[in-house]
Amino acid sequence: MKLRGLRRRCKALIRDLDIQRPFDVHTLIQSVAQRRGRPIQLVAIAMPAGSACGLFVSTAGTDYIFYEKHASPLHQEHIIVHELGHLLCGHVRLTDVNNDISRLLMPTLSPNMIERVLQRTYYNTPEEKEAEMIASLILQGVDRSPSGPERSEPEADEAVRRVQRLLVD
Repeated sequence: MKLRGLRRRCKALIRDLDIQRPFDVHTLIQSVAQRRGRPIQLVAIAMPAGSACGLFVSTAGTDYIFYEKHASPLHQEHIIVHELGHLLCGHVRLTDVNNDISRLLMPTLSPNMIERVLQRTYYNTPEEKEAEMIASLILQGVDRSPSGPERSEPEADEAVRRVQRLLVD
């Protein structure tokens, strides 16, 4: 799929999502869970060296998003939104689960009980491109301004606005 078509398809998938201002990833998760009709649970873990930063596992009743707990908060947010992108696109294919990862993620479940796993470390597959486009489209326009009262000096606010204008333009 060409970039323009990919972008158009992904925009259509996120058009009706509840993307709050300022952005709140948990509100987005609830919106995706409601659309899918099933709960989504976040699980922060230390991912094995050399593995993906995130993955999702769909069991019979719940979607789990596992993400690297040692990543920065912004990176964690991107990982989570990327995995939500897979869910929104319907990327559910049966794959083998690495035994180390399955023991780490769900020590009480056998790998055979995990119905669907998407764990990817390469970003050149069509599924990865779609999920990354979804994450980029959602996160590129989010408002990260605090929702509470202003806490800085007016002069500092103006300086911040000037820097933001430079970065956006």
